[in-house]
Amino acid sequence: MHAYFRLLRFVAPYRARFAFAILCMIVYAVANAAYMNLIGPFLDFLFTGQPGAVASLDRFLPGGLGLTEAMARADRNQILAAVPFVIVGVSLLKGAAAFGQFYLMGMLGQRVVADLRQTLFDHLLGLSPAFFTRRHSGDLMSRFAADIGAVEVAITNSIASYIRDGLTVVVMLANCFFLDWRMSLVVFGAIPLTLLPVIRLGQRLKKATVQGQASIGQISEMVQETVSGIRVVQAFGMERWESGRFDEANQRWLRIQRRSFLVRAFSSPLMEVMAAAGLAVVIAWVGPRIISGALPAAKVFSFITAVMLLYQPVKQLGRVGQLALQGAAAGERVFEILDTVTAVPDRGAGELAPFRDAIRYEAVSFAYGEAPVLHRLSLEIRKGEVVALVGGSGGGKTTVANLLPRFWDPTGGRITIDGRDIREVTLRSLRAQLALVTQDTVLFNDTIRNNIAYGAPDVPLADVERAARMAQAHEFISAMPQGYDTRVGERGTLLSGGQRQRLAIARAFLKDAPILILDEATSALDAESEREVQRALEQLMGLGSEGHRTTLVIAHRLSTIRGADRIVVLSQGRVVEEGRHAELLARGGEYARLHAIYEGEGQAATTAAPPA
Repeated sequence: MHAYFRLLRFVAPYRARFAFAILCMIVYAVANAAYMNLIGPFLDFLFTGQPGAVASLDRFLPGGLGLTEAMARADRNQILAAVPFVIVGVSLLKGAAAFGQFYLMGMLGQRVVADLRQTLFDHLLGLSPAFFTRRHSGDLMSRFAADIGAVEVAITNSIASYIRDGLTVVVMLANCFFLDWRMSLVVFGAIPLTLLPVIRLGQRLKKATVQGQASIGQISEMVQETVSGIRVVQAFGMERWESGRFDEANQRWLRIQRRSFLVRAFSSPLMEVMAAAGLAVVIAWVGPRIISGALPAAKVFSFITAVMLLYQPVKQLGRVGQLALQGAAAGERVFEILDTVTAVPDRGAGELAPFRDAIRYEAVSFAYGEAPVLHRLSLEIRKGEVVALVGGSGGGKTTVANLLPRFWDPTGGRITIDGRDIREVTLRSLRAQLALVTQDTVLFNDTIRNNIAYGAPDVPLADVERAARMAQAHEFISAMPQGYDTRVGERGTLLSGGQRQRLAIARAFLKDAPILILDEATSALDAESEREVQRALEQLMGLGSEGHRTTLVIAHRLSTIRGADRIVVLSQGRVVEEGRHAELLARGGEYARLHAIYEGEGQAATTAAPPA
């Protein structure tokens, strides 16, 4: 239950509401006990007509009220007239307490769950991309939906029921022993015998719950993968195969749920049988004593009423115990994410000053797990310089780009900006000076305007339009049904690849960061889209103007980086060549070899057009 106690820490900011809710629960429990203490004496009075039967209530009330004397002076009709008002008064008190505890605990649970959800989301935002490469997005979505939903039920229902029904049970038990400790021992003496099976059932239920939550995560993964890759599924005719995979996962979840429901279904009858057995023993034990007159009828009425009123909260505690176990299991999955430490901790002590000199990779090494990618790489990018990285697949180009905004940290060496290690400054100040345009353009299901002005909704429309014009995007945006207020769909699916890319470039224009990273920004585009995007990129880099934007370009198509100030050739994580386009061609080295390959591919693509 460690996870459950961790969940309770989220209650601390709302301790005043929690305390008032507990007060309402105490009143509720006392009101329940009042019913129990009223029923016996009133029934005794109703059958015998003796005022002394009602006067027996005096022992449950504060001293000095003089109830015995008042009952002695009152006649039967006066007492009968007062009884309905007493019952209604107790009922109103109990109802008000029930309303207060239900509302306060309900809203407390919702606030706690909202805080937990926000904490989980904020923690995910702080984790490095390395975490997300190891986690499936479907499983993460399951933790936000199914797991936090189970936590919500556990907190909203379980805490309230544990306290309310627990207080009721304690008050009722105390009252039972106060009424007759011998009968109480007879009835409740068997309770410890039920604890062992209840504990065993709880352990099995928790195990089944953990397995069920994990199974739901796997199902979510499968749905997310299939929906995102539906074109591949349909193109290869794999609908039936995917359906079979899903059915297998669904049946696995169903088997786990069957075990869970068997455990839950057995626990309630077990408690009912134990309660009935206790009541049967009481009747068998007290029957002869009632007949002989050794046991007052009022006491028996009150005691049986207490046992009956005690049954429901005890049964409810067993039910919410199952919810608590499910919530604890779900909480463990949530805390598993919250306990994950980011691979790039934000421990910078100061802000990064505005960029003015150079970026330097100083003997940088990096490995994904045990697979080395960079080997003591050294590279300098001076202010205003456009540097292109080229090389074969797996040579480390994208890794070099990912290390600069600290998506990952080097395993050896360091990266400095103006001589300052980027790990010594805050992530926010570092990334504020960087703009990124990648091959895999990320757009949000929002308007074009909000995608360009991402994170800055108050930017004037005129500035957004200016950025779009510079990115060669204003023309197609203006032709959209709602112009800049047109929604782009999930991940920009309502736009073409070239249009999505130009919106990403417009976003970079609007940010106007001094350092720009272009990671194969045109490699997935057709020739016509590439020309449009390339013009936008050249303007973004400042090519053709006096002051270039400091740019690191990861290039697949060598034709796109001929105008770079410097081309750096990587091979197996090392710099093997450096220079301008013409210089490297003249050397006849690795760059010339790559250029010959890519040029050959380009010519083959041009001549391989299908016949008319």
